[in-house]
Amino acid sequence: MREIVRHLSLAARSLSRQPAILIPAVLTLALGIGSNTALFAYLVAILRPTLDAPAPERVMTVYSATEQVPRMNSSYPELLEIVKGQTAVVDLIAASRFGASVSDGERSAFGWGGLTTGGYFQFFGARPAFGRLLQPADDEPGAPPVVVLSHRFWMGSLGGDPAIVGKDLRINGVNVTVVGIAEDGFQGPGLASALYVSVNLSDRLTGTRRQQDPAARWLYFYGRLAPGVSLEKARAAMTVLGKSLDRAAPLDDGKPRLMVVMPYNQLDPGYETGEFVDRARMLMVVASAFLLLGCASIANLLLARAISKQREWGIRASLGEGRGRLVGGVIAESLVLCVAGGIAGLGVALLLAQRIEDYVMGPPAGLGDWLQGTRLIQFDPRTAAFAALASVVCALLGALGPVLRILRGDLLAPLKTDATGTSTGQGLAPRKALLVAQVALSILLLLTGGLLARTLGRAQDVDPGFKADGLILATVNIPKNILEESKTATGSGGNTIYARVLESARATPGVSSASLSHVLPAAGFGRQVEVKSLDRQDLEIEATFNTVAPDYFRTVGVPILAGRPLDERDGADAPRAVVVNQEMARLLWEQQPAVGRMIRVNDPASPEVGEAPFEVVGVARNTRTQSLLQPPGPMVFFSFEQRRHPRMTLVLRSSAPMATLAPGLRKALRQTHPDLTIVDLVTCREHLARGLFEQRMYAEIAGLFALLGLAVAVVGLFGLMSYSVTLRGREFGIRMAIGARPSDVQRLVVRQGMTLVAIGMAVGMLGALTLGSVLSTFLYGMKASDPLTLAVVPAVLAAVSLLACWLPARRAARFNPAATLRQA
Repeated sequence: MREIVRHLSLAARSLSRQPAILIPAVLTLALGIGSNTALFAYLVAILRPTLDAPAPERVMTVYSATEQVPRMNSSYPELLEIVKGQTAVVDLIAASRFGASVSDGERSAFGWGGLTTGGYFQFFGARPAFGRLLQPADDEPGAPPVVVLSHRFWMGSLGGDPAIVGKDLRINGVNVTVVGIAEDGFQGPGLASALYVSVNLSDRLTGTRRQQDPAARWLYFYGRLAPGVSLEKARAAMTVLGKSLDRAAPLDDGKPRLMVVMPYNQLDPGYETGEFVDRARMLMVVASAFLLLGCASIANLLLARAISKQREWGIRASLGEGRGRLVGGVIAESLVLCVAGGIAGLGVALLLAQRIEDYVMGPPAGLGDWLQGTRLIQFDPRTAAFAALASVVCALLGALGPVLRILRGDLLAPLKTDATGTSTGQGLAPRKALLVAQVALSILLLLTGGLLARTLGRAQDVDPGFKADGLILATVNIPKNILEESKTATGSGGNTIYARVLESARATPGVSSASLSHVLPAAGFGRQVEVKSLDRQDLEIEATFNTVAPDYFRTVGVPILAGRPLDERDGADAPRAVVVNQEMARLLWEQQPAVGRMIRVNDPASPEVGEAPFEVVGVARNTRTQSLLQPPGPMVFFSFEQRRHPRMTLVLRSSAPMATLAPGLRKALRQTHPDLTIVDLVTCREHLARGLFEQRMYAEIAGLFALLGLAVAVVGLFGLMSYSVTLRGREFGIRMAIGARPSDVQRLVVRQGMTLVAIGMAVGMLGALTLGSVLSTFLYGMKASDPLTLAVVPAVLAAVSLLACWLPARRAARFNPAATLRQA
């Protein structure tokens, strides 16, 4: 141990005296190790998430399934049966989320609330910041309605006053008493919530009678393996329980029920091969390529030091020092560099992890701050172990060249020469090989970054089919009890409250037109129905549908190509009417006119829709409904009055800036009803950008690696050529003494350097084309063999490399032949 400490101490002192070597090497390693650590933590967060709870290794998720449906939510009666019917999984809790309009009398805000059983906080070992947390007694029938606020929602939306504990809030129109504030950072399993209430309040707060309904599947279950119970025994017990539940309360479709027990930190196998996980792994591969580039750079650096220290090693060997101690010194230098790079890389890892989290945890379409307070990427012992392992591996790879030189070479040979042991140019061959590897990895990273940047540019340039500029999207939360009150008062199914919302929006200063839409443009998802034309019963088309209010097409900017849009004529008592898009008209009637045709719709979720046919009154232009990256498919638009939905989004056309429009709109909605809140308020451009978050993230990370890789490769080339020129000074002097012109020497150096670059580029291009099928999953509207990228990227690398070769070549051309020969 003392010997190891001595080697490390000597290495640290030696390197500290050479900051020109130390600083670039540590920075290169910090970027490589840090980026790999961040992406490893990201991948672990997806595949093997950590859980902040007592005995996390025993925490299980419990859910129902059938052979056809691999995972389903569960019902509250099912929870009670599981608690009574088995003892293998204990401490069972349940949780769900709901949209909550929260008002303290002075302000109102929207938050995603958590419906939980009373043992929820105790299960996760949470502590209150103020007051108390939910308890099992809060689940008892007749218990007072209480709420626990998350620390972030309390601070950010309700002012952060501790005196709020004990006061009442109005949540979705129901008065609930605040009994506590959860500790800062608490998020339970998966997603954090803005507030927490007992499942006992579910029916009142959501307006849906489901707590005692065995067919209502809305809860997630968590529990712990009982002491001494294995996972296999727990699964066997749940299998028996599932059969018992089938006899007592069979599923609606009569299919056998499977009760599944799975460790919380184990991703379902069905998700592990998903596209999202595969892409995360691909990012890890790109980061690893950059780390290998850094290792090659360190190896090149250490080889250069090894060549310069050959005479020193020869003297030490002649005095009796063994090769083992020399090897230890080399490894110590490499280890010091890599450990310093690993420590500095922790800062890089934190920054990159935060950037990834900003992308991944961004607001989904129309859901606002759905992931409020949730931390996805957490640095735990696994991440620290990975960073340490990466540092050690880099150290060993970096030291490999010098170590082999010590073990295989004649240490006394430099003492027999008339110089320092470096005049022969020995050691250039392995450095050239490393340079070729650096260039190959650099071109691979540059091509990846270039392709992803190009695909992002293409996606951003896609015409969505409507006028995105000046379009504002405002998702409004109208608690279901407010809709029910409107329905009871008017018999209009709740449309009166939406009519008032629309009236308020249209009266807001700066709004030129307004309408309602169930599905946002390019929302990232779509709702499907089966459509048949009455004159073509043999053909059934699966189509996306939307429900819209009058003035929708004008507000969004979707041209009507034939017929008319849906408007006030298409009320609840009017003949049923729809508008179809071009693609739907083409599939059903080819080149024949679509207006005036009759269609029938089959939607199992809303059987009443299929009771009578609809007349096609208009054909709209194709729009990108699900994503900018997916071509328009068949689509049908229903009138809101004829196919109602409790969740609608305001679409507004305005030339006013958002900062001016937003306060007026919020005020108008509060005046419409005090329990209305805005879930999400964004420009359509921002909404479209959200849909490209993956492409932006990939392009940004790969682009960063590409630029850094280019810098590392070019610096390595410059260093090698400068070193080569220094070693070959006598050769160049002799060449010019016998008649070579300075320009000839300059061309010789440049040609030799660019030959290495050309070989590296060829290897890198071949590797990129080999990986084309993998890269193609990231690309949109182009192939991995994109001619422009394959032409521009090598040209850029060649131009920068030419400069890196030209500078040392110019120095070689300035050698004084006479002075060089006299020194020899």
